[in-house]
Amino acid sequence: MRSSFVRIIIVCSALYALACGAFFAVLACFGADKEIWWGAAAFVLATAAIFAGYLLSLRSRMIEILDKLSLTVQSLIDGQDKQQFPVSEDNLLSKLQDQVLKLSGILRMQKLRYKEEGEEMKSLITDITHQLRTPLANLNMYNGLLADESLPPGKRTEFARVMRDQTEKLTWLMDSLVKISRLESGIIEIRAERRNIADTVLAAIKMAYPSAEEKELEIVFEGSRPVQLLHDAKWTGEAIGNVLDNAIKYTPAGGSIKVTLERYEMFARIDIADNGRGIPEAELAKVFQRFFRGASSSDTPGVGVGLYLARKILTEQGGYMKVSSEPGRGSVFSLFLPVDTAENL
Repeated sequence: MRSSFVRIIIVCSALYALACGAFFAVLACFGADKEIWWGAAAFVLATAAIFAGYLLSLRSRMIEILDKLSLTVQSLIDGQDKQQFPVSEDNLLSKLQDQVLKLSGILRMQKLRYKEEGEEMKSLITDITHQLRTPLANLNMYNGLLADESLPPGKRTEFARVMRDQTEKLTWLMDSLVKISRLESGIIEIRAERRNIADTVLAAIKMAYPSAEEKELEIVFEGSRPVQLLHDAKWTGEAIGNVLDNAIKYTPAGGSIKVTLERYEMFARIDIADNGRGIPEAELAKVFQRFFRGASSSDTPGVGVGLYLARKILTEQGGYMKVSSEPGRGSVFSLFLPVDTAENL
């Protein structure tokens, strides 16, 4: 930068010297008297002094600007967004500083997001390893027992049934984990189409009905007028089905599950209420966590991914979930999907 500035000074000085030489040559050609020569010399010296002063002030200003730019870059390196140029001044340097600080903020947010995604992936791998360990150990143990030729036929049949149950649990767990990982990594794309959400709810109820019928549970659906909204019918049906499956598991035989659909100004609300055992208040904030199992759910099949997956699906579509419960009287899971861009037909 310094050599470039020196070259500029040399070129400008040479041009100025040529201009002065041409000026004096003109005076000599026309035979100017002594007073004109003295006046011309004074003018040349004055303009030379002004020009030199301007170049020195320009150099000083450039050094000051470069120092401030260097401090700005250094502050960004140190993770601080210090402003060296006044933001109140509407000039090129202030605009450049503002754009650099914005870029720094964007890069910082991207770095934070990548870090969070990395931590989430580590957590997911840890959870998967933990959840797979038990069924795989059980399968290995029962496989060894079945290899015993002296095992009574009754025990062999019992162990084979246990292995089948563990295999089904492992298959279901793997399917759920694959869905979660694909949703979190963005591999699965939510394909929203304008549909009647009541049809999606009814399809989910139909899929859950056989399990409810085995426990002699009654599922009642109450829906208002058709609500047309943008949603992915397949994945939304999966979310509703997971909540229904959870209600069926924790509702005693002969109980009932009530599904209601209402439309508000900004959201469509789906309530799934059961009269099961309910959820303790201390666990309400944890029910949507991945692999969370309540203290009283050890005798109920499941691994704790259904509600987590349901909320993830709704979140991907701009919705959310909440739960209210009273131990001994049942729970109500509320699913919300946005309808602000939809038209009710």
